[in-house]
Amino acid sequence: MSADEKKDFMKKVTILIDTREQVNEHITQVLSQLGVMFATKKLDYGDYSFTAEGKDFSHSCVIERKAKIDELYGNVTGDRERIEKELDTISRNAVQCTLLLEGCKGWEHLKEFQISETGAEKQGRKVRNIGATVYSTLQSWRCGNRYRFDVEFIWEREKSALKMLELFYWFWHNYKAQTAPRK
Repeated sequence: MSADEKKDFMKKVTILIDTREQVNEHITQVLSQLGVMFATKKLDYGDYSFTAEGKDFSHSCVIERKAKIDELYGNVTGDRERIEKELDTISRNAVQCTLLLEGCKGWEHLKEFQISETGAEKQGRKVRNIGATVYSTLQSWRCGNRYRFDVEFIWEREKSALKMLELFYWFWHNYKAQTAPRK
């Protein structure tokens, strides 16, 4: 992506944030600093999407954000039916879905992630190695014959907005190429 293309996209894009999305100041602050417009809107699925040049991509390209491994573990074990229903809806409708997992360095970090004994006691959990549960569940869910989504890991939360912009840019870039008149 050239610098000019990126600047052009950042002038045209509006990041859509689902009304149910909470605790995302680290994202909105970076978007504001970059001069990128954003709006809160009830999205049918996912936490983030975008519009550009009058085209709404909220039904075709979405990001589902999880603020930490512990949150995703709670979804996998305590709220599994709801999250699977949402992922199923996304996989049946959207062209691209990315699960953005903050506070994680990658697959190996996830697989080995454990909460402290004290943390497990406070949360009433018997399992400390929650990363292994989340790892195996994500591996199963992201497959092409299940919910077909990508996973992006963000260790430094401040970089979440940049990763979103990158993902949305490439979707938009490919959309423009596919819909351009043939020569």
